[in-house]
Amino acid sequence: MSAVDVAQVLYLLLAALGLSLAVSWAGLPVLGGGAFLAVGAYGTALLGPGGEHWPLGLAVLASVGLGAAVGFVVAVGASRLDGPPLALATWALAWLVQRLLLAYPGTFGGADGLTRPAPAHLVTRTFGLDLELSPAVHVGIALVCCGLVVLALLRAARGPGGLDLAALREGPEIAATLGVPVARRRRAVLALAGGVIAFAGAGNALLLGLVVPSDVSPLVSLQLFVAVLLGGTARWWGPVLGVAVLTALPPVADALARAADVDVERSRGVLTAVLLLAVVVLRGPVGRRFSRPGPAPGLAAAAPDAGSGIPGRTVLAVEDVHVTYDGVVALAGAHIDLRAGEVHALVGPNGSGKTTLLKQLARHPQAVRTPQHTVVMPHLAADRQVAVGARGGARSRHAVLRHLLATPSSRIPDSRVPDALAATGLGHVVGADPQRLTSGDQRLLQVARAVATGAPALLLDEPAAGMTGDERARLRAVLRHLAHRGTAVLLVEHDMRLVGEVADRVTVLHQGRVLACGTPDQVRSDPAVRRAYLGTLGA
Repeated sequence: MSAVDVAQVLYLLLAALGLSLAVSWAGLPVLGGGAFLAVGAYGTALLGPGGEHWPLGLAVLASVGLGAAVGFVVAVGASRLDGPPLALATWALAWLVQRLLLAYPGTFGGADGLTRPAPAHLVTRTFGLDLELSPAVHVGIALVCCGLVVLALLRAARGPGGLDLAALREGPEIAATLGVPVARRRRAVLALAGGVIAFAGAGNALLLGLVVPSDVSPLVSLQLFVAVLLGGTARWWGPVLGVAVLTALPPVADALARAADVDVERSRGVLTAVLLLAVVVLRGPVGRRFSRPGPAPGLAAAAPDAGSGIPGRTVLAVEDVHVTYDGVVALAGAHIDLRAGEVHALVGPNGSGKTTLLKQLARHPQAVRTPQHTVVMPHLAADRQVAVGARGGARSRHAVLRHLLATPSSRIPDSRVPDALAATGLGHVVGADPQRLTSGDQRLLQVARAVATGAPALLLDEPAAGMTGDERARLRAVLRHLAHRGTAVLLVEHDMRLVGEVADRVTVLHQGRVLACGTPDQVRSDPAVRRAYLGTLGA
């Protein structure tokens, strides 16, 4: 391979690394890589030498900035999309960009593209730099950029920003409940990916002195996506493997085209589609090493955490809540208050408004809600999942940058993860594969994630669902232990026996209104409750 060929492969690798940030690290199926390449390549060709005659460095920076801006806009526009809809929307962007390039030949050169003399020198007066842009120099620039991106990704993966991305990849809804700013992280990820890919496009345009629509086509978008997927869940060397496979693709596709007497582009498209299908069908989960769980210990007598409060103090309260959905009254003046050091049960039949009231409480920053159904982040070790919750109050708009610069404020409180695991009786699951935990441990893991946030109020939505008798006994001990630590615990539960055993107070909802509130005995003997529930409370 010549130096030009090597440089092209490295720029392709740089684009794949940028795309992997969105696909492999954040779990966003982005199929619009070609659009970002087009922004970088055409932006540099139009603004730099031979175009608007901007200084070369400024033209490249402007193109990279524009690529980041496009990524940001895509994230904003697709904020409600996920999975296949997001993939289709971003691939539609790639098609739209190519149609735009062909529709305005006076600006973009049509199918022939734009030809610009490859600049011989990069001159920077500020630093007194006069760098000859030979193919060998392009190889060096692309290699250094690839190395810097890999180092930045590895650095980020070990810090709080990496935890946020892992949570975003494994379960956006759960990440949101744990305080991960999902929309903001998506915008940042796609902006960074767009900027990196645009730089790769700019570098390739400067290397060849030519940019044509076929180099930034939807097929190229698909090939970049396949390159990232070929590496599986490997976060940095995956794109290397994928690009190596893609580099061998053109000769194979050309040979098949000659043998079948078909168009070369069509042959490459078919072969890429076959690769994508093979990856989706055949790729299995990448093995992970987990420490072997030890015997289940009892609850540790941990000190109260940041979420603790003075026993009896009201932590969270809502009054006179009215909610209507499409004319149907869900809540009609409901009210509830949560106190530190107390387990408060919220009960009522289906349709009474429990979930709606729970959602109203979950809107407050003092509270963290667990999901009704068992939801684990399947490829994130148990203690790492708890660490996502421990990020809690440490999140800020500049968390990733602070971690890359190794500032003290970027560190996760060391005690929160083991403390949350100990408080929920899960000290034995450190490093464990969450999919191998018992259903009871998985439910308790959800509680541990919430505890790690340090929130003063925990909203537990049917935590005993699917638990055995022994597991419910463990849950009962955990709930009392959390209350003893000073946490306000709201328990939404259908198991009236568990409610009677663990709750300090019970609020009964009926048709969106509070029917009764008091101790379990008081509620059980309330005539209105007995009439409404036929004496089933506590049965």
